[in-house]
Amino acid sequence: MGFLKYEDVLIEVAGESVFASEASINVSASLEPVRLADGTVHRYAPSNGMQGQLSFSHYLTGSLASFLDVTGVSEAAVVGTFGGLSFGDAYLNSLSFSVEPYSPILVESSFNFYGSLSNSISSSYDVDLEKTKHSHAIKSFVAGTPANMNYNISFDYSMKAQRNPVLLAGETTPTRVTKQAVDINMNIVGDNIGNNLTFNGEDVNLKCSIYDINNSSALQNFYCSGRITSQELGVSNQGYLNGAISAIQSYQ
Repeated sequence: MGFLKYEDVLIEVAGESVFASEASINVSASLEPVRLADGTVHRYAPSNGMQGQLSFSHYLTGSLASFLDVTGVSEAAVVGTFGGLSFGDAYLNSLSFSVEPYSPILVESSFNFYGSLSNSISSSYDVDLEKTKHSHAIKSFVAGTPANMNYNISFDYSMKAQRNPVLLAGETTPTRVTKQAVDINMNIVGDNIGNNLTFNGEDVNLKCSIYDINNSSALQNFYCSGRITSQELGVSNQGYLNGAISAIQSYQ
């Protein structure tokens, strides 16, 4: 088989194609050498189940796929393919993106999966992915910042979940993978830092509206309703004084 080009390596998750700009997949086995009394290696024993990771970045082209909403996904697993290789028992654990002036918005996602890869490497393609719109910072914005933070320069948004595999005695793959401790984090850079921060933080209700460069309706809205946890002021030579705030919203 010859080398495959970028456009021939399609990602599919839960039956949906993903127009990824960069992607990687790996799988690993946790092994420990078993040594005899004289120090020689008798065998290699597994110390945990097999685990893989799928990571990819893509431009938001519409409403966020249901399998990428960390706060909304259940503990149910999804399946997918990458370059012809099939994987199963996959669980989303993180999603993040950054919005900066005059830049397209790239969403980064990460899945854990349990078990080995199957089938063989082959080319795949989805012509419909060429017809999509792409999110861009030129119209996207965040609302709900402190009243005296009038101008926002950039912001970051991330959602993460803690995933814990539950293995039964005699089994090599998890019978269940729990979803716990879901956190949303936002960092906003602007012209101010808001009210003075108190020891228990400050309430905040933020809404990120992501737009296509030529569209009048939002592709997707993201929310963070929690507490401001930090504030920062900074300036550099021949630059401007910028303020920054960080906020967090936590779920069970």
